[in-house]
Amino acid sequence: MAMEIRRFAVEVFGQAMLMHGLAESARRLTDYINEPTPYLHLTEVSTFPYSADSVVGLEKQRRGLVNKASIVMVAEIEVEAAPTPAAVEMRVAKSAHRILVYTSQFAINADIHLTPGVEMTNFLAISPGRFVPVTNATVMPMLGGTQLTDFRRPFLLINRDQISYLGAAPEPVAAPTDPDDDTIG
Repeated sequence: MAMEIRRFAVEVFGQAMLMHGLAESARRLTDYINEPTPYLHLTEVSTFPYSADSVVGLEKQRRGLVNKASIVMVAEIEVEAAPTPAAVEMRVAKSAHRILVYTSQFAINADIHLTPGVEMTNFLAISPGRFVPVTNATVMPMLGGTQLTDFRRPFLLINRDQISYLGAAPEPVAAPTDPDDDTIG
C-alpha cells in the first residue's frame, strides 16, 4: 500500500523573515516538522522580510531549505480536509489550557492541549519534539519597524528553543455549591 504524500501550504516565521511555501510529507504536519532533520524542505518559496527597510527578497524560489533552529513558528496557510479521524479508543484525552508565550519576535496567546495530570511547568521539559502544537493563537509582533501586524491562526507550531517565557492562565476556581457558604476549601 503506497503512502499518500500530502502537500502543506505553510507560513514559516523565522527570526528575520516570513516564508511561504509547500512542505510535502506522508505524515501529519506536526510529525513532519518534528523529524530530527536539521532543515525544513520547502518548494515554491516566497520570502518576506519583517523590516520595512530590509532588502526585498528575491523572486519566488523553486526549492529552499530553512534551518529549523532559526524557525520561530510554523502555520498552515490552507488546511486541507482532515483524514478520517482515528478510532475513539486510539485518542488520548486532553484539555485546553490558555498560555502566553514570548519569543524574541512575538507574543503569542494560545491554547495548548495537555493530557490530564501533566503539569504546565513540566510540559516543555517532558514533551517530545522541537515544535509544540497550539491552537486558537493570537500573535503580536514584538519588534518595532516590522511590516507585520497582529494576526490569528487556528493552529501553530512553536519552536520550543525560541520560547523565552511560557506562562499559563490560572486554573478556574470551582465555585462553592451553597451560595450562602463563603468558606474556601
